Amino acid sequence: MAQPQPRGGGGEGEQVPVQGKEAAPAHQGPIKYGDAFEVKGELAGQPIAPRDAAAMRAAEEKVPGVQVPQESGGGFSAARFMEQAAQYNEALGAVQPGQASDAAAAHGVNVTQDAVAGGRIVTEFVAGQAVGQYAMAEEPAEQAKAAGSEAAAGGTTAARGN
Repeated sequence: MAQPQPRGGGGEGEQVPVQGKEAAPAHQGPIKYGDAFEVKGELAGQPIAPRDAAAMRAAEEKVPGVQVPQESGGGFSAARFMEQAAQYNEALGAVQPGQASDAAAAHGVNVTQDAVAGGRIVTEFVAGQAVGQYAMAEEPAEQAKAAGSEAAAGGTTAARGN
């Protein structure tokens, strides 16, 4: 059986049939923050840029103990997704190598982690808006050490400006 082919000339928002599924909107143009993340305002309309992705990767790596789930076999990494989106946007010619989005350049990229019972919550931000959040369980040895310590359960932040 022949597969339905997308029709040309429809422009942005064109529906592309996929076998066994309802027609999905075709993505044309750069991947913008608003396409991928629940963000608003200036950031939502800006393409994900290579420098933004590099800043997120650096911020993820600076937070002690953060093991990015996607890098260790599953889960989500804002940096990894942003790297892929930035590569796509570069190939499209929508952004240049080393370019940063205006919002990320002005407001920065950061990763925070907050201690909670049994682990920590990691939140990733671009221009002050959350683009990723996940929980990480403590290892049993960390739980025992934490139980014996009366340390405050404060948060850790790594910020990376552009």
